[in-house]
This record gives sequence, C-alpha cells and structure tokens, in this order.
Amino acid sequence: MPGKLESDVALKSQLDAALAGTAASKGAQEWYARLHSFLDEVKAAIPERLHDVQFLKKLWDENPVAGLGMGSVKTAPAIADEGFRDWFAGEVMKPLPGDPAAIEAHLTEFYNGLRDRTKALCGRAPRLKLNRVLCALFPEHFTSVADQGKLLYLHKEMGGGANDHPVRAHKAIRARVDAILGPVGDTQMDLVRRVCLPWMVYERIADEGAESVANPSDDEPALKPLPATLRRKGLTSMKGGFQTLLGLLPELNEGVSKDEFADLIRQANPELAANSLNTSINVVSREFDLCKREGDTYRLSARGINLLETQDPDELADHLLTKVLGVDHVLTVLNQAPQPKPQLVTLLQSVHPGWTSDYAPTALLSWLISLGLIEAADINGRKLLRTTERGKRWAELVTWVPQSLPLQAETVAEIKAQVAEKVQLPSFSDLSKRLAELVAGKLVLDQSLIEQLHAGLWFHPVRHFAVLTGISGSGKTQLAQNYASALCGMAMTEENDRVRVIPVQPGWYDPSPLLGYVNPIQESSYRSAPFLELLLRAAADPENPYVAVLDEMNLSHPEQYLAPVLSAMETHGWLDLHQLGDDSVPTPPRVKYPANLAIIGTLNMDETTHGLSDKVLDRAFTLEFWNISVQAFPGWNSTALAPELKEKTQAVLVALGDALAPVRLHFGWRTIDDVVSYLAFHAALAPNNEAALDHVIYAKVLPKLRGETSVKFQKALQETHKALADHGLTRCCAKVKSMQEDLSVSGSARFWR
Repeated sequence: MPGKLESDVALKSQLDAALAGTAASKGAQEWYARLHSFLDEVKAAIPERLHDVQFLKKLWDENPVAGLGMGSVKTAPAIADEGFRDWFAGEVMKPLPGDPAAIEAHLTEFYNGLRDRTKALCGRAPRLKLNRVLCALFPEHFTSVADQGKLLYLHKEMGGGANDHPVRAHKAIRARVDAILGPVGDTQMDLVRRVCLPWMVYERIADEGAESVANPSDDEPALKPLPATLRRKGLTSMKGGFQTLLGLLPELNEGVSKDEFADLIRQANPELAANSLNTSINVVSREFDLCKREGDTYRLSARGINLLETQDPDELADHLLTKVLGVDHVLTVLNQAPQPKPQLVTLLQSVHPGWTSDYAPTALLSWLISLGLIEAADINGRKLLRTTERGKRWAELVTWVPQSLPLQAETVAEIKAQVAEKVQLPSFSDLSKRLAELVAGKLVLDQSLIEQLHAGLWFHPVRHFAVLTGISGSGKTQLAQNYASALCGMAMTEENDRVRVIPVQPGWYDPSPLLGYVNPIQESSYRSAPFLELLLRAAADPENPYVAVLDEMNLSHPEQYLAPVLSAMETHGWLDLHQLGDDSVPTPPRVKYPANLAIIGTLNMDETTHGLSDKVLDRAFTLEFWNISVQAFPGWNSTALAPELKEKTQAVLVALGDALAPVRLHFGWRTIDDVVSYLAFHAALAPNNEAALDHVIYAKVLPKLRGETSVKFQKALQETHKALADHGLTRCCAKVKSMQEDLSVSGSARFWR
C-alpha cells in the first residue's frame, strides 16, 4: 500500500495546508523566533565554545528544535566526560564534503558515533536529543522531527524505506519538500521555516493526538494524564506479554494485511481461539499504540518504530501512564512500599468499580510484570509485589494524583438502587397481553422464552443486555422487535421513537457506527448515529424504557464496536463522545449511560459471522432458539394449499426437522414459510405438478447440509434420505445419496461442491 505522501500531489496538498494553517499560527511564529535565535547562538559558538560545559548543556538539554515530551535520557555523564567533549568538538569542526552522497555518509558516521558514545556513557542513547543537536549544527540537512519513530513514520509515508537510517530519512524528507516548494530562501528565517515544516506535515497525517505545534519545543518533561473517564480500561491479557509484542514488530514494520496479522498472532499462540484473534490485534494496535490500520494494511506507528529499534519498554511509558487506567495507581502505591497481590487487585477494583472480578486487575498486573516494572519478592516470609528500578523511574514521572472513575460519595450498590427505581416497567401480565396482541396469527412465542428475556434484561439495575442466538429464521428478530414494542406500549406499525432496530454491518471496527464521530472534513461538526440518538432520548427520559435491537450483531466483533458501551453499562458510567465543547455542536461531549436503555442482540452462528468474546458474554443474558416446532407454525391455518398437499408438506418438514435437529442443520419458520408460499404460488400456475414439493425442498432445505465424518452426521443423512424417499422426493433423494457417497470417500460432504 503506497504511503499517504508518496505522490507529489498528495505531499503538495499537505504542505499547502500546513503553510496556510499551523505554519502561520502565533505558536509557530514564537517557535520560529526561538529557533532562529538559538541557531545564531550555536553558529557563533563554533569553534570557541565546543568544549564549554555550559554551552553543551544548553545544546543538548535546552534545544528548541523540538520538545522532549516525557523526560528523556540524562546526557550529563557524556557532557562531563572530557574525552567525549574532545571527540565531539573534533567531529563538529570537520568540514562537510561537497558531494551529496559523501555528505550523507559523513553525517551518518557522526550520528552513529554520537549514538554509540552517549549510550556507553549514559546507559541509553538519547536519540531524540541527538537529532535535535544535529539539526542545530546542520540545519540545512535535518528536520525538526526529532523523535526517531515519528521521523521514520513520516519518511515511510513519503515513500522511504522502512529500515532507512535516520540521517537518510532527514535528508530525503528535506529533498522532497525542497522539490515541491523550491530551494530555501537566502535568509536564516527562511531556513528556520523549512526546518520546522516537516513536523507540521507529520502532525497533520499522524492521527495520533500528536503534541500541538503551538508549543512544539516545550522542554517541560512532565506528562499530561488523561482524565480517568477518557482512559483505556485496563490491558487485555496476551500470552507471552511484552516478548510477544516485540516478536510481532519486524513483520508489522513492512506492513501486513489483517489476515497476515491474524496469522502472526496465531503463530505466537497456536492455542488462541479464532474469535480472540481480533482482540489480540486490538491489544497491539490500540491498547499499546504500536501500529495503525490503513485500509486492510497494518503498519507500525511511530511508537512501534521506536520500540522495534530499542526493544525498551520505556518507549511505552508516556502512553501507559497517561492513557491506561490503573497503571499510575499501581506504580505510585508500590513505589511507597511493597504490597500483596490481593491488596493491589482490591485497589484496582476501587479505581474501576466495574471490575467486579479479579480478571482485569490480574491482567494489568501481569503486563506490569512482563514489562519489567514490578516483580514478585519474598519479603519477611511474605509474597509481595514491588517496583523494579524501571518501575521506580516510571513512578517518578507520575507528578499527579491518580484518578479513579467517578463515583462521588455513592457506592455501586447505592447507584444501582437509585437508577433501578426510576424505570417504569409494565407488569409482566400486561406485557404478555400486549405481546400476544402484537403477534396474533403471525408468531407463536414460547411463554418461557418471554419470561427469560424479560427477567434477563431487567434483573440488573443498569446492564440491560440480552443476546438471542440460534437457528436462522427461528424468529429471533421478530421476538426482539415485538417484545420491544410491547414493552414500550406501542404497535409495530406506529412511529416508535423508543425502539430502534440497527442492522450491524461487517467492518464495524470501532464504536463510531453506534456513537458517531467528529466529521474529519469539517472538524467543528459531529456525525451522529441512530443508536446514539436513541441513547440520548433515553437519557433525557429516564422513567421510560428504550430498546435498541442490534440485528445480526456478530457480523462484526461486538467487543470492538460496543467497547465503551460495555464498560459504561456496568456502573452507570459515562460515554465520552467528543471534545469540541458544549456549545459547538448539538451532540453533548459526554453522556451518562442511561439505566433505562435495553440492548437486544440477535446472532446466527455460521461461516460469515464471529463468535462472542468473554467480555461480551459476561455482560449478556443469552437465550437460544434451537427447538423449532413445525406443527406450531402459524401459517398452516391460513395457507391456501390443498389439504392433501398441506398434510404431505407438513409431514415432510416434520420428518426432515427431526432428522437434522441432532446436528443443528434443521430450519426455522422462515424456511417453512418460504416452502408453503412457494407451493401456494406454484399451485396457481400448475395445479397438478407433484414435483413442486421436491423442487422447493431441494432449493430451501438441502443447501444448508454440510458436515464431516461423524456418527451423528452419518445418521442425519440416513434419516434425511429416508424421509425424502418415504414421500417420493426423487430429486432430493439423489442429491442426499451423492452427499452420502462423498462422505464415505472424502470424509466430508456438502450441498455445494
């Protein structure tokens, strides 16, 4: 997949937008002024001050080329080393060659020397500071994109190689920009603007909440934490932990398709269930921010590129400390004193009251151990967890008081009691009467199923979520719609603003199809969605029940598109929608999850759908629809079929249903209705055509037959063949006979071959 800026047209468009926007902003003008003054100071200091410790401290630690973000590697040991100062001064004083290729080779050698010497003296190579220093010394050849991951990300988007050296990346970016905009002007300020421009382009395309160009050279090392309500709720467990993440990075650096990504996950954990592959992909891409999806291709993010280069967990520090709930709590507490694991689990459950089991807290602690931040220790005969040296460094970066999800002074039980009292539900007898009137003559509903659905939806004070699963055409969607209408006291034909049926589509990878999103073209507007509109109506009308029916909800992964909803429904929590401000758009920035909203999901299990993860199943009340009564089909009473044909059709379908039910290949009422309707229509065309039943069974029942060698499947085919033969359906008999032969020869059989 080509990079976003590989074509000159695309790059020029982004350059023009940056020049007309952020490059002209007040913050950018202040940056230009600081950098202009600093470059003049550096130029004047060469060669006289290259051994001056105070000047070198300013060059390395107070350099306005780019900000440091989170506090970085301390360079004092290198600056204090006389041998390093002598070597550094000698390298700076070497004249640059005249040939462009020779210049790149010279600067690459200087870069490598700086990297290796500072790493030996400082323990880690200060790569971001290194790029800032070289840019200040050689502004004609470098850019202001000092973070190596961001630099290489921009370079790749411009068509550069995934494994190119940083010096080559800087020079290639400058060359592309110069080719589009023309040579740099004659003044120092022209040079400063050209040095800064690549950062502004990166900021436009990165889509990662990069720091604003309004203050890009802010050297304040303190991290800025997100509020607890906006953070990711813990980290999902992954076999192999940090080492598994590292093993995925080389392939992601080249770019992989979603299927290839799934294969990589499967290789790392062959025992992983198929329905958990997308969850693991989400761990890498979203929870750890290591890759980005562009179309169907996943590539390393700037953070991922940095981690691939260093293999150092510290590359994740700013992300995990500021954007993942609970990490700062654990490190802060353990930095004060070691703690037993159960006490930390309790701590995390107080941070997020929705974590009612120890699953999520234990997963988070396992990640912190895998990242080398905490470790188990036997202290005075007690098994405790404590911070490692790395964990202590991370804890020092936490300059704020860690937040918990807001509960104010109320307990979870008190909240549940309060919200439960507000929703006015009809009595069950009234609900049953309404439902019977709605489905009369159209649908026969098992009273036990109605009781289970109603109780399963409303027994919890806030989390009203049920899943209806089973055979296709068994009436799941009809039950959900009619139940919702009866609950709200409205007929199916009425305009009903309290019930919404939302067909789930393949490719829902995030919550935007349900909760809307900020318009990427017009950023001051918000694109709403039917589910969000229903949710907002429910929030504004807390006494009345509202129902959303997610039809065929497993065509995409519910744990992805429902993620914030699943979290919010646990404790009557908040859904954060945007940060545009209260008055800029009609949609509020956030809304408290309404305790009067019920969600009913319907799903079929076949090769086109996905299984449900434990995260979804833990929150849902599940009902199955497998027991289908052919005789109870209400259409028998109203059909225009001749009595003899109706009797024969009913007998065939009963026999086929009994034969196929043990292997769950039987059919629902939709199929029965199609068979009966076809026969009625066909009878009007050719009243005496006895082959019509044979043809419609062949077309509507047999195509779903498929299976592998097993006693159950073999018996099902035998019973099916017998039922067809008993009623003289010769075409169907021949087809099933051929499938039996396939099963005997190849070990599998299916209608389609």
